[in-house]
Amino acid sequence: MKTYISPLYRDLLLRHGLDTFDKLWDLPEHWVEDPNVRRGGWSGTSRHDMVDDEKEDFSVFVKRQENHNYRAFSSLFRRRPTFFRELSNTRRLERIGVPTVEPLFYDERRNGNKYQAVLATRTLVGYKKLNSLLADPTLAPPLRVAILHRIAEVLQVMHRHRLHHNNMSGKHVLVKLEADGSFDLRILDLERMKRRWIPPDIAARDLAKFIRHTPALTPLEHAEVLRHYTRHWRPIRRIRLTRKINKRVAAKSSRSKSGSIVGSRRRNWRAFNLDVAWLCGFRDWTSKRNFSGALRRAAASFLGYLTGC
Repeated sequence: MKTYISPLYRDLLLRHGLDTFDKLWDLPEHWVEDPNVRRGGWSGTSRHDMVDDEKEDFSVFVKRQENHNYRAFSSLFRRRPTFFRELSNTRRLERIGVPTVEPLFYDERRNGNKYQAVLATRTLVGYKKLNSLLADPTLAPPLRVAILHRIAEVLQVMHRHRLHHNNMSGKHVLVKLEADGSFDLRILDLERMKRRWIPPDIAARDLAKFIRHTPALTPLEHAEVLRHYTRHWRPIRRIRLTRKINKRVAAKSSRSKSGSIVGSRRRNWRAFNLDVAWLCGFRDWTSKRNFSGALRRAAASFLGYLTGC
């Protein structure tokens, strides 16, 4: 797939003259933030307003990049724009029912030695980043718990399909609160999402990163996310997952200068570790290394490297 235009927004883009690569690429560079310069190229996002079919305001994020590529076995290690992977992952989440952004347009081209790509998505109006929302002291505790439960359920669906978000944090989850007390949730930043082959390892990686990079969560809420995620699991599986999360967060925390878990400055990781184990209804027992399990993980990692998933 090279060019993609959403069937729902094809006529709207055509009416506003935004249905080709050149027209989107030549839009004014009203950058939302400074372009990201890495991978030997750059990538930036701008916002543009228009009017939809019902005469209501409608805005899109136009993401442009140049020589911002990756290589994968699926493309025979040829360079592809990272936006192509983001679009593929977005459509993959749509198929399995995970809420995310709405892609409107994607295309790519070669301009001499430059590999350029454009990805347009609908702007999510009225949404807040999870980190900002949880930092609001007026947010009702039952609503906080409901949002965390929904995040755990979304991660379950992704992991059931062997999808590893790979950058799960409070700044990559958007939440919109409705007047009737309900809410809508969207998962962002899918450029790094990959397919893995050992679901328990996927869960440990995503949950550990979510715990570390969502500073507004309390230790009790850390445990609540884990408890809801594993609510249908056997105790032995819960023990193993908790042990893996504890190990990953402890290792990451020990590398930082502070040596403590993000969002728990006055509590060291060992105390949080015990809290998670107790609140989930089991002990975080230590055991001998499982050689066969390590061998399976190594084989799965090597397979993922070969396939680029």
